[in-house]
Amino acid sequence: MFRTLICCPNCRNEISLEEARTTIPAVPLPEQSTTFKKASLVYTVCPRCRRDFRVTGERSAALAVLVAVFLSLVSGFFLDSWVPLAVVALLLLFQRKIMQILIRAEHA
Repeated sequence: MFRTLICCPNCRNEISLEEARTTIPAVPLPEQSTTFKKASLVYTVCPRCRRDFRVTGERSAALAVLVAVFLSLVSGFFLDSWVPLAVVALLLLFQRKIMQILIRAEHA
């Protein structure tokens, strides 16, 4: 429904994070790979200017959305209303937009 849009720090064009991600599965990381889990490199490259950049804030954005959902659900035990469920529904509906506010791109 929503795409996570970020601004390229090099050319200042607004691009989608999904189209900037490039996975290289042929280069396994031996220090992070195990028998059952193979880790590979993921690069973020601007599709317009072809320069790489670093994306920050993804983990903190995911944690913020997760904490907000759980706090809303827990508040449902103390408030006898449908409002906490509506807040959870809105948080899940606009999860990508909330994450877009917290995710930033910076020079590599």
